[in-house]
Amino acid sequence: MRSITAAGLFIACVVSGLGLFINTGFSSPWLIPWVAGVLLLIFLVSYDAYLSPTPLQPFPFIVLGIILVNFIMQVTGGARSPLWPVYFIFAVVVAASSPPGRAYASIGIILAVESANLYFHRQDLADRWPLYAGYGLSLACASAAAAHISHRERRQKLRAREEHDGIIAKADAVDPLAGSSGLQSFTRERRLVAAVKAAREREITFNGLIDMIYGFVPARTYALFVNERREDEEAFTLRAVKTDSAGSVVPLGTALDPGSITIIATSAKTRQVVSRPDLLTHSLPLASLGYYRPDVRTISVRSLLVIPIVRKDRTIAVLALDSGEPAAFSEDNEKLIMAFAPFFIQVIEKIQLSLDLETKAKHFSALHEISRDLNESLWFGDIMKKVYPRIKQLVPYDFCACVLKTEVDGVPHLQFIALDGYDTALIGETFPLAESAVAAFMHKHWQETGETVFYTADYGDRGRDIGLFPQKALQKPMRTLYANLLVAKGMFVGVFFLASRKPNAFTEYERTSLLDTLMNQVAVAANNALLHQQLENMARTDGLTGLLNHRTFMEMLKVKYRELERAERPFSLLLMDIDKFKSVNDRYGHPVGDVAIKAVAQVLRDTARGTDFVARYGGEEFAVGMVETSSRGAEQMAERVRSAMERTVVTRVAEGELKVTLSIGVASFPEDTRNTAELLAGADMALYHAKRNGRNKVSLYRNAAKEPAENVKS
Repeated sequence: MRSITAAGLFIACVVSGLGLFINTGFSSPWLIPWVAGVLLLIFLVSYDAYLSPTPLQPFPFIVLGIILVNFIMQVTGGARSPLWPVYFIFAVVVAASSPPGRAYASIGIILAVESANLYFHRQDLADRWPLYAGYGLSLACASAAAAHISHRERRQKLRAREEHDGIIAKADAVDPLAGSSGLQSFTRERRLVAAVKAAREREITFNGLIDMIYGFVPARTYALFVNERREDEEAFTLRAVKTDSAGSVVPLGTALDPGSITIIATSAKTRQVVSRPDLLTHSLPLASLGYYRPDVRTISVRSLLVIPIVRKDRTIAVLALDSGEPAAFSEDNEKLIMAFAPFFIQVIEKIQLSLDLETKAKHFSALHEISRDLNESLWFGDIMKKVYPRIKQLVPYDFCACVLKTEVDGVPHLQFIALDGYDTALIGETFPLAESAVAAFMHKHWQETGETVFYTADYGDRGRDIGLFPQKALQKPMRTLYANLLVAKGMFVGVFFLASRKPNAFTEYERTSLLDTLMNQVAVAANNALLHQQLENMARTDGLTGLLNHRTFMEMLKVKYRELERAERPFSLLLMDIDKFKSVNDRYGHPVGDVAIKAVAQVLRDTARGTDFVARYGGEEFAVGMVETSSRGAEQMAERVRSAMERTVVTRVAEGELKVTLSIGVASFPEDTRNTAELLAGADMALYHAKRNGRNKVSLYRNAAKEPAENVKS
């Protein structure tokens, strides 16, 4: 069956090379036999793959794909087909998903079939042979490169998988107590194996250490404290306990205060054995031990043995045994436990190594997820809403703020994009860069040295007075501050702040391995968001004034009309026109006319409310949409605009100060009309009523409707 299939594929490739359908297309007399043969081949290849006991071989299906793509090429024009680039896509996909041998064979078949097609129809392509030769060469090179890269990646993944499976298999097989040489004979590979096994069963292992001592040295309570790093400090933490007095011992995971004066802490610090074998006259105070609950009153300690487990002048653990019987521990007991110290050292170090590896793996996984979130959107505020909770899981903090650079009247400002632990109502507000002492210092320091990170481990009582933000609502009692100046492509983008109420809240590992790495990605995402926002603004705003352009204003108006149709709310439109603007252009020139237009835009920006949308409606025309505003309120606003413009000096000209005035028309919903489609026309009618009645006036639609306006030239 397989030989028949191979022969059929070979014949089909040869026939494809003849180009039977290049000139005739679907009208060729060979079409029906050809289609029948190809369908038979598809059946044979599929049937063989289904019945074969060996794994599925994809190469016959690739050859079928080449034959089908070539057929499509032939019926769409052959060498002149617009689908030639399909071979690039097809060949690169095949090469990227195949080993090199299969990829090169597929490329060879494609080039052979297409070269045969060109050869048998060369009479029409004499001038295009160099073009197709270059095409074939580039196809082969691109596909070969994809095959090489894909093969290398597959080999790397396979090698990593084999190493992982080998380590797990050996971890299941290794018994640290087996063999005459014990743990001293562990190779580097066996240490890694033991670390992986300890990571999977570390709790059982800690308890196993206690159980091992229990079999040799009788006692009432056995407690194992392990030296672990918490934040930037080391603390001895209770990791295993075995006691006859259930409920009297503190919970597992309880850490001794680094400044503790307990016997456990003293032994760890001095690296000396503490032996109290015979307390006849009185029992030892339980509070001096560190592993009994402070409210326990029923336990009497008459014998105590505390042994520090030391590795290279560093105490990595402390083992404590106590008994209610005097003289419970002898010198032989002490020597026996000390003999187990090397084993304790190896096991504890492996468990700590596995914990470090597990923690770092989780961190890298979290960084990967954050990186994915950063690339999901170009709206940076939305991105940060998803990102900073993930950051909080990695690096616990109390306050987080992200600000991006913007400009107000040419002065560098910072705008709040994300806040956590602060009042989120401030998101969107801006403040001058110079008013943040930390941000201004970082910006200047970056310009001078290129440094982007600022860190203070403990501000003490000065946490409220560091000048992080000018807003009083954001002055918090922080002790630790981490700040990163966001820089992308050599440009200052913004600042990211993390703060905590605790001193030394962020470890060196968290700052350098996590936050610094993450902030590079945040800076790139912020820069992309700013570029996107700039493009959006350019598409939405008028280039001369910075106001909304006519298209955007009309889109917003349509949205507002739909809202008004669902629920009637007051809404007003203002249309205004610069009086006698043509004479300004004719007398002083268009540059002065542009200055006048910008002056009107500035007056509108200064006067309009934050909820209004203001646009340059046409050449010298402007429009304002006023939400939740009745006719009376709109008239008052229009009068303020008219009066402010009347007092404004546009520029100085030869005759002195140049001023311009505005004529303004007002139409309101639903007072003037309940038909939103008539609202704009009503405002336009009111505008020309104002111009007809002397200019520099405000006219309402109801007045204009009583006295129809005539066309008046501006």
